[in-house]
Amino acid sequence: MTMDEVPVTGSREVLPDPGITEAVGRHHTLSTAIADLVDNSIDAAATRVHIRFLSSQGAVHGLRVIDDGHGMDAVSIDAAMTFASRRNYTAQDLGHFGLGLKAASLSQADILDVYSRAAGSAPVGRRITAGSATTVAELDSTAVAPVLDAAPAAIPGGPASTGTVIEWRNIRTFLTSTALDERTAWLGATIEELRTHLGIVLHRILERGTIVITLDEFDTTFGDSGAPRTVVPVNPFGYTAKTVTPRQLSGAIDGETFGVTAHVWPATQTGTASYRLFSRPGETAQGFFIYRNDRLLQVGGWNGVAQGNRNLAFARVLLDLADGPARHSTINPEKSGVEFDADLREAIIAATDAAGGGFRDYLDSAEAAAVAARRRKRRPVTLAIPRRGLSATVLGTITDTVTPAVQGPIEIRWRTLRAETVVEVDLDIRTLWINTRYRGILGTDTGEADDAPVVKTLLLLLYSRFFEGAMLGTREREELQAFNELLLAAVGDEENRRTRPEHHP
Repeated sequence: MTMDEVPVTGSREVLPDPGITEAVGRHHTLSTAIADLVDNSIDAAATRVHIRFLSSQGAVHGLRVIDDGHGMDAVSIDAAMTFASRRNYTAQDLGHFGLGLKAASLSQADILDVYSRAAGSAPVGRRITAGSATTVAELDSTAVAPVLDAAPAAIPGGPASTGTVIEWRNIRTFLTSTALDERTAWLGATIEELRTHLGIVLHRILERGTIVITLDEFDTTFGDSGAPRTVVPVNPFGYTAKTVTPRQLSGAIDGETFGVTAHVWPATQTGTASYRLFSRPGETAQGFFIYRNDRLLQVGGWNGVAQGNRNLAFARVLLDLADGPARHSTINPEKSGVEFDADLREAIIAATDAAGGGFRDYLDSAEAAAVAARRRKRRPVTLAIPRRGLSATVLGTITDTVTPAVQGPIEIRWRTLRAETVVEVDLDIRTLWINTRYRGILGTDTGEADDAPVVKTLLLLLYSRFFEGAMLGTREREELQAFNELLLAAVGDEENRRTRPEHHP
């Protein structure tokens, strides 16, 4: 008897385990989780979305995402809050898995409250608690209504008769420090990171002008808010050089054609926010920028089509997921990355432009542009170039950025020195030694040759000039002794901090 011949005698529905929240959303960051909520607001035809951090006496204790979308009635809010249910998405929706609201929220907070009102319907509210995610609590409508009534005042632009408020409470990922200055600094940095993230992944939607996204802090003790900050679009292809023309490549898969737009970023505009995405070196965002319904799902990465390297620092490839490419790719649940299958990778490599040039030709031109830019780059800093002790990525950046000292390269290495010595300059073998005794204190205990890149780079900037002569004079030795005293004091202070009682619960 084959499998097909075994008769079915019945069926039953199996609900998700209440611990499902531990398995979904685990790779969300605060920014990707909030972006998922904003996606839902956009799908609900919202024209305004306001993200509000709730604080009291400087401590941030909650978050609300408020929109003026079409809202939900009792039936639709139950479907939205149920892990075993998935609404019917249209081809234009940003939603994809039916888990976004729950997974994103419970990845950050222990309690998710949703308040909503649709046209012609009474206000409704529901709650999910981490650890019992299959149980949806119904909130008192008399308490839900005031929340919704107050929400429009938080949205710049005026009141709204419909909409939704999503609230996170008992948030696990917020800073818990009791120092007011640390709280203030954390919130300011968090708001800016979130503004940047939303400005990048939603830049096409924001550029259409159909929605405005704002953020602020609201003091629940005094009932007062700070000035709202608006999310501005950041286009990863927002260069203005008129001499740069991207290559339009055409590929085919499953008998359908698709387009790939291959850009080579102009070397003269690498200082812009559009190139230095998230304020990081632009070369960290080389590769594919993948969109679905104008929502950016992936910021760089080669997806097995090519091997990233510093010579591809200017290479950015735009791909819209539709039809064929969509069927041959997988979006991760956090909507922050996409995987290609082998067929799609091969189809992209085989894509050609009108002149017959292929994807490999494009990569060659991008590499040539990067090499030419390095030759023209002004290098105002002179350093002894390390040949050992840092990763190829860091060494490549150093080589591209500074003028090599004429005395030749050096090495940065660990070895056991006297306890009173943190760093030692050895001109005979041109090595900057770092005391292994303090390896853990300096932030690493991996034992790798290229570990502690930040510490080693800072030491290189400080000690490079001592390798520019054939010997160390009296002044240089005095300076080295002073540097060592300072480093020794810092190392001792760090050791004392780590042995305080509060570090040992």
